[in-house]
Amino acid sequence: MKTLLISSALTLLSANALALENITTTCNHGTQTRVIEVVYRDDSQLPCEVQYTKETGTETLWSAQNLEGYCEEKAAAFVEKQQSWGWECSTAGLPAAVESVTETAVEADTEAAVEATTEALAEDGV
Repeated sequence: MKTLLISSALTLLSANALALENITTTCNHGTQTRVIEVVYRDDSQLPCEVQYTKETGTETLWSAQNLEGYCEEKAAAFVEKQQSWGWECSTAGLPAAVESVTETAVEADTEAAVEATTEALAEDGV
C-alpha cells in the first residue's frame, strides 16, 4: 500500500505547479545502494530525466521534453520493480503538499483497518 501511495504521490506532481526540486529515491539491499532520481533542469516539470546510479556509474533511463508526468511515472514504476526484487527504498524531495497527502492517506487507511477490526470483534461478541 505504501508503494502505491508513493507512486500516486509522484504522479500527483504532474498536476501541481510547484517549485520543483529533484525527487531522489534511495534503494538498499545488503551493502548495495541504488539511486533513482527524477531530475528537473528548470523550475518546471519539463524537460526532465530519470537517472539511475549504482557503483558502476549513472545512466539516464528515460527523459521527456513534452509529456508532463512521464518521468515521475517511469521512476515510480522502476522503484516498485526494485522493491519487488527485495530492495528497501525511501524517497526524498517530494513537495510538502504531496507528503501531506501521502501521510493523510496512510492515516486514513490505518483508521479504516482499525474500524473494520473493531466492528468485526463487536459482531463476534468480543
